[in-house]
Amino acid sequence: RQAKEARKADDDQLKNYILENYLEKMDKQSDPETHATLNSYYFMTAIIGDVILDIVTQDGLLALFSFAFVFCWIRLNTGSWFLAFVGFFEIFFSIPVAWFLFTVVFQIKYFSTLNTLALFIVAAIGADDIFIFMDAYKQSQYHLDILTDLETRMSWVYRRTGTAMAITSATTCAAFLCTLITPLSSIQSFGIFAACVILIDYVLVMSLFCTAVVIYHDRYESRAKCGCCCPCGVQTPSVTENAKAAIEANNGEEMKRDRVSEFFRTKVSSFVQKPLNRLVLAVVFLSWVGVSIWQATKIEPTKENEQFLDENHPLQKSISILDKEFPTANDDIGMKVYYAWGLGLVDRTGVNRLLEPDNFGVPTFESNFDFNDQCQVELLSFSDRLKTDPKYRGLIKRKNGVGQVYSFIEELAAFNVYGNLNNCTEVKKGDWRNAAWQVDTADLPEMMPKFLEQKTCFADDGETVASRYSKEVGWDGATLKYAAISAESDKLDPFGRDSEFLTRQEYDQFILLAEEADELVSVHCSGSVVMTDLDEKFVFMNNQSIYVQTAIQSAILGVCIAFVVLLVSTRVFHIALFASLSITCVLISVVGTMVMMGWYLGSIESILIGIIAGFSVDYVVHLAYAYEIASGDTYERITEAFGDLGISVFNGMITSVVASIPLFFCQLQFFAKFGTFLCLTIAFSWIFANFGFMSLLAQLKIPLKEKGRGCRL
Repeated sequence: RQAKEARKADDDQLKNYILENYLEKMDKQSDPETHATLNSYYFMTAIIGDVILDIVTQDGLLALFSFAFVFCWIRLNTGSWFLAFVGFFEIFFSIPVAWFLFTVVFQIKYFSTLNTLALFIVAAIGADDIFIFMDAYKQSQYHLDILTDLETRMSWVYRRTGTAMAITSATTCAAFLCTLITPLSSIQSFGIFAACVILIDYVLVMSLFCTAVVIYHDRYESRAKCGCCCPCGVQTPSVTENAKAAIEANNGEEMKRDRVSEFFRTKVSSFVQKPLNRLVLAVVFLSWVGVSIWQATKIEPTKENEQFLDENHPLQKSISILDKEFPTANDDIGMKVYYAWGLGLVDRTGVNRLLEPDNFGVPTFESNFDFNDQCQVELLSFSDRLKTDPKYRGLIKRKNGVGQVYSFIEELAAFNVYGNLNNCTEVKKGDWRNAAWQVDTADLPEMMPKFLEQKTCFADDGETVASRYSKEVGWDGATLKYAAISAESDKLDPFGRDSEFLTRQEYDQFILLAEEADELVSVHCSGSVVMTDLDEKFVFMNNQSIYVQTAIQSAILGVCIAFVVLLVSTRVFHIALFASLSITCVLISVVGTMVMMGWYLGSIESILIGIIAGFSVDYVVHLAYAYEIASGDTYERITEAFGDLGISVFNGMITSVVASIPLFFCQLQFFAKFGTFLCLTIAFSWIFANFGFMSLLAQLKIPLKEKGRGCRL
């Protein structure tokens, strides 16, 4: 223990020395502009944590630019510092409120690093809700029949926006809750927390921000142009009364709206209504979707280690070079694969890691495990085969031609013959095999404590038997609960995260080896062999497979939920169908673009695909609802929908797209890829909602019954 503590102190001192004196110089040396013909990189295990912490800090500063833009865009579109501050506060206040709901009400203790993405999600969706509410408030000044008083006006705004945002929020929440179909707690935690954030944001918009708009109306609105933000008293006459007087002075004719709203109401609406334009759009969309489908079918799981940092970062370069360019050396540590007898499956009854993150279940042991003489013989024979059989070359790491196998039974047998392990030459020579080396199980309680204190003959640093075989010997102080043999993998190491493709190849071979072990050993030791690793490589391999399945299932389920919510809320089948078709096109386009960009289906990409439906519903749902509540024929409904919500949807798109751009420059790959994903999803959602979904409605011209006149389904 003292030696370990001394080594740790030396390592810490060396790390601090490197960080203080050399890291900045190494960064400068690794800059591509420093040398014209020489690439310089660095790698040191001890400083990885500090380098990554510095990167997280830098990426966090980039995220601040995103949030600053959201605030500025809200200020620009509301025209009020007061509303901008309240709106920005409302967006981010939804995080702690959702956290209270998540941890106190639902009692969920598992915190996933994915949950940090909720900040960007609520910034995008929260700003969109603010634009929807505020634009409805602005548009209300053009409707004479609701300008009798502020209460009537706000009632109209509240009902109009409340329903639309309730539909989008419900659809988005449901899409995120689709992550519950995965058995992975990290993704489940993210889905639940994101859904809570969206729910709380909706509640705060409809309560806190709505109240702020009333205060804004009474005290600030007419003074906003001159920059007044102090409560100088209630304005008389009110803004609503002035708006009513303006319409009456205009002989009741419709007032001209702001330029952006007029642009969507006239230019964009008329563009969609022209048959030739719709034909061109149909050709473009069908061609693009066809190409995207073709590309999406080519997506495949990653076959390399997933990169944590940007590929140009010197630390990531070093990791990639060490992983790809240099073959594994004999002295390199391989991942240990264990073959254990006496172990049962983990009892996971009542396990819910969302509520108890540290509860992985209870280990079980086979009561019929028998460490008899023949069992010991077969265990030794099996370990000898792993060391010497040439057919395991390439699977088990070799050193001096001998497989790297950890078999305590070999030293236990020698100890039983010699009474100690002092003469390692004799132990390794193996003359003890000619004696009666098998251990009587009745002697184990007396023998094992002495045996475990011995210095092992297969390590050079004075390591004890107990330390070397800490995982292979299942001694509980009274009985041997299990016995295991481990071997180092030739291809896998205990450090990185290899691709499912590579890990699966090795896993399948180790499974075949376990089947051989079952035939040779298990019949004598009673019970089946359990093959596993303790570096969670095989667990991660299985998780990667689950990521792929979850991505497909969540995406399909999200689209289906969006269809059901739209059908229930609008009671118009073709609107729900066309909106779901738009969401599907967004899904296909994003996946196809990911393949075109050279992305493979790793854990990050699978998670992002699974939440596409949650991100892509807002714009098409808003336009679908606006079209459904409008009056007149198809073209009149399209014009009114664009006039009412075109600017809101546009502002939401601009906010999300521009806010995602700083994430492109993050060195942490998850945030960089999330920024790209967010930008693609939002851009495609806006394009397909405005020009795909609305063009389809304009082309088919399916009439709608007026509300209250029979079933509209």
